[in-house]
Amino acid sequence: MLVVPAALALFASSAAADVPTLGTEADGETAESQWTVPEAVPPTPGAPSGTPEGGYADPDRRRMDEERRKNVLDQLCRKFKLTKDFSLGSGNWPVATIGFKRRMESDIDGGLALIDEEELKVSWGLPWSSELVEGGPSAGVWAGATVAGKSMVIRRLGTFNTCAEIDRLIDVTDIKLALPFSAKRISEMGRGELWRIPLTLNVGYGASLSDAMEGASLSFGLSKSKTGAASMTLWRLNEKQTRFRFRIDYVDVRSGSLGVVATIPAAEFATNGGNIAMKFIDKSIARELNRYTAAYLSLGRAKSNGKRLVLEFIIDPTDPAQAEAMAEALKGNFHTLLELAKRMATSLTSNAETRAAYARLQDELAKKLGAPTYAAMSEYRARTKNFTVNLPFLVNRTVSEGFGSDKIVRYTGEGGEFQFHNAARTPNAEYFNMPYMGPLVKDLEHRNIDVVTYAPAGKPTEKPFAVYIHNQAFLRLPASAVRRGIEDANAILRLAGAARRGASDKTMEIPVPQAPPIPEGTQEDSNQKGWVSMTMVINQEAVAAALAATKDELLKAFVAGTPDDDRPMAAWLIKNGRFHRGRLVYDETQAARDLSFPDGGGYESWLAGMSRKAAGMVQDLAEASSAPTSEERAAKLAKAFSHKNRSGMSHADLFRILIQFIDPMDIRGDFVAASEATTKKSADVKARYVLTKGRAEHTRLGEAGITRGRFADGSVMTD
Repeated sequence: MLVVPAALALFASSAAADVPTLGTEADGETAESQWTVPEAVPPTPGAPSGTPEGGYADPDRRRMDEERRKNVLDQLCRKFKLTKDFSLGSGNWPVATIGFKRRMESDIDGGLALIDEEELKVSWGLPWSSELVEGGPSAGVWAGATVAGKSMVIRRLGTFNTCAEIDRLIDVTDIKLALPFSAKRISEMGRGELWRIPLTLNVGYGASLSDAMEGASLSFGLSKSKTGAASMTLWRLNEKQTRFRFRIDYVDVRSGSLGVVATIPAAEFATNGGNIAMKFIDKSIARELNRYTAAYLSLGRAKSNGKRLVLEFIIDPTDPAQAEAMAEALKGNFHTLLELAKRMATSLTSNAETRAAYARLQDELAKKLGAPTYAAMSEYRARTKNFTVNLPFLVNRTVSEGFGSDKIVRYTGEGGEFQFHNAARTPNAEYFNMPYMGPLVKDLEHRNIDVVTYAPAGKPTEKPFAVYIHNQAFLRLPASAVRRGIEDANAILRLAGAARRGASDKTMEIPVPQAPPIPEGTQEDSNQKGWVSMTMVINQEAVAAALAATKDELLKAFVAGTPDDDRPMAAWLIKNGRFHRGRLVYDETQAARDLSFPDGGGYESWLAGMSRKAAGMVQDLAEASSAPTSEERAAKLAKAFSHKNRSGMSHADLFRILIQFIDPMDIRGDFVAASEATTKKSADVKARYVLTKGRAEHTRLGEAGITRGRFADGSVMTD
């Protein structure tokens, strides 16, 4: 773990000073930390975080906080929702569902929002299954499609107590829809109010093999799906600005899965091939049943390729002419949505066809609303794998890893093309999951590195820079977790530049506050909830310096970055090993003679694994260093951090090596945290540090963050 947050009240004393101090040696000397306390920036909807580094990570922070608050017994009143569904049709015939949901959610600042959501969905599925051997395995195939349209109105209430707002929640006369569009309704939108109208068409097919046994089943499946989505959003940013965004998304996904399911006999829920169609039509029902009735293991892999288009306009809603123009544009575009979604979902359009359709849409909107404030197109691809284990009521743990790229071409402003090469790892765990109460304990984590290049319009691509983001969210974890987590982070940070200057730098550490001692005979309370985010930006000079390291320098850094307990073994390996055909080989007899452990052995597997890591790391970085173009260097460096690498090293392990070749002045950072005790009603503690002292701001970082944010995965509370 890099950062595991809790008990952030401990930060209160150190946050009082602009330059926190660090305890160093036993003689009591102190050193100034390079992390400083910035001016506070309140986290309001859509507001920047105050630094380009924090702004780059804003979408990730918001999604992590929403995931932390999802389905938990945070406040009983928040569990109360108004829902109603009406369905027509069954079996292989189209099933039409009209649904309504009214609920409250909290924003990242804890403020409440009232959400009215209506949905019309038509689904069709055609399943077929047959036993291959009587009483034995069965095979199944399925095909299906879903068309869904929604209207969502999200209103910020300006309050924090859900129970105090129950009267408004159950007041059905207060229900608000996005339709009909009119200048008057647009001008009357409240501050922070968001209207969202997405239309989605999904077409998919697949096949499965399953073998049902007593109380369990084994299944293997392959599937392919195409999804086209077109959406309009209208967001009242402030008194004089309302933002309209038009999005088009297309994705082609091919996936494979392997699963083992053991069901609870009293609540048996079969998941063999015959149920594939039902799972496709209503995945939420299957998910809920599995959560509380089945123990299972599942492995999955997927490849996805897609295109995304964004068109944005900002108007003054207090100007009657602009409000009327917006209403007319919304009416016209509503009829365009389904046609675009249909086209994107049912055919793989070429890039030229996509750009032409986009240009026509932009011209039509510009006639009504003027020139767009932002227009861009994204082409992306991703490779993901995931592993899930679920024990009913006790634990659900999922580890997801992804590697991909996103090319975004801007058609407004300075234009130009950004490329984001990405590697991510997300281990999430929930414990003691109870019906209606949700999980009582959560430990969520997301590590992500983007290696970014930018090509100005008509000019060569610039050298790559990198952004490393580590977010964690938690529910009911102990206070000591934050100190252990920050100490893990500092084990990396203090190595900055060590390979160049030969010594660690304690001033690079995030200050770690000392907690009061726990009384003898008592146990530390696990009563904290909140989130922490750390963002590190490695500029172009730093990336170049890291990739310039030689094989011998990398191996020395490998030893320095190895945890203390394993460092003697790593040092022996680097001293006595040699490269042969891409492998780091060594004399096993000499290893057995030189390396001895109290238990009399056990070093063989550790040493073999360490040699694979070291050799794979050197090959991965050599490949990145020798790549002929900036784009290829960026892609190879991101791959070295991903699950597709040769070394099998984690983000933190590789970062611990590369940071040793980077000048500390070529790194900028943003650390932010929020926490409160679950046993208190209104304890709200926030901490913030930035690593900007004496460092120049990266010229492309702000633009890259804004561009990435516009194409980031959506949040309920934002557009």
